[in-house]
Amino acid sequence: MHRHLCEVTGHYWDCSGSAVRSLRGESEPTICYCLEHQVPMEEGDHNQCSIELLACPDHQDEQLRKMGYGPGATKMPQTPQKGESTMFRDGQGNRTVGFCLWCDKDFYTLEEHEEHTANGMVACAVFQVLKDKGYMPPMLQQMVGDAALLDDEDKER
Repeated sequence: MHRHLCEVTGHYWDCSGSAVRSLRGESEPTICYCLEHQVPMEEGDHNQCSIELLACPDHQDEQLRKMGYGPGATKMPQTPQKGESTMFRDGQGNRTVGFCLWCDKDFYTLEEHEEHTANGMVACAVFQVLKDKGYMPPMLQQMVGDAALLDDEDKER
């Protein structure tokens, strides 16, 4: 059992090892992977690892509606091609292992991620500028704002 953060309402929810990722066009649960170790979340202890922002089963339909998908929508989530990985992709479609929520840098290997986050994230210029100002990562702030989870005062930061 591991946790996700529901990107619709901001609550944590328990997952049994696989979840539906409807914004990727999936209708069946897929295995949850640790973003840092690239192994299934059910292998080992990942309590100190990053968690995936993922709408909980109770809020998936609401998330799709807010994003314009569903009955009467002119577009639907694209289904990955058979055999295509559903892991992260950059703007050009290249496979990545993740990205920095602070500066939006794509990581193509775990080594790149580790270099970027090592020693207090000295390699991340955006983090260094904002770390003492009480801001959340800009990418996370945008995601949370898009989900209408911030109050007006937080949006001004």
